[in-house]
Amino acid sequence: MTSKPAAGDDHLDLDAIEELCLASTPDPVLAASAREMVPLLVAEVRRLRWLVSFGACDTAGTTGTEFVLELDEEMLAYFREMADVLVERIGISRAEAVARINASYGTRQWVALDLELMGHELPECWAYGVYYGPDEQHRVPMGSPTADADIDLSTHPVRPAPPKDSPFWTLEE
Repeated sequence: MTSKPAAGDDHLDLDAIEELCLASTPDPVLAASAREMVPLLVAEVRRLRWLVSFGACDTAGTTGTEFVLELDEEMLAYFREMADVLVERIGISRAEAVARINASYGTRQWVALDLELMGHELPECWAYGVYYGPDEQHRVPMGSPTADADIDLSTHPVRPAPPKDSPFWTLEE
């Protein structure tokens, strides 16, 4: 990703800021600290810009959790249950589960909707929809043995995971 300003960007040249901070600090202790911290800060600004360019919500990456959208305690627990379903029932890593959830629900489109609506279904319903795509009959598994009784999950289409270099991967694998 480049740090060159894009249309509508804040016109910060992150490369120039980094170079200036590192070159203009006369105090050797402060310079050593700047050499350590400025690249981390610049990388974080780039990551946040990237999240927003991917369509993530405005609070993306600033939540202090593994999820890119701001969640209250109840919804955070719900999203973590969704990740648990993907790990325990599907068998993917927690990092991939969180990345899939972030890519699916951490966008402006979802934030604009009332996330409380999600609570009317079990986390399995939403988690399975993150992993499985619709089949030729337009069915998406719901994570319910009863509702999914006629669906063969071993042959059901799987949605691709977000690219590994995308900002939706917030956990290490």
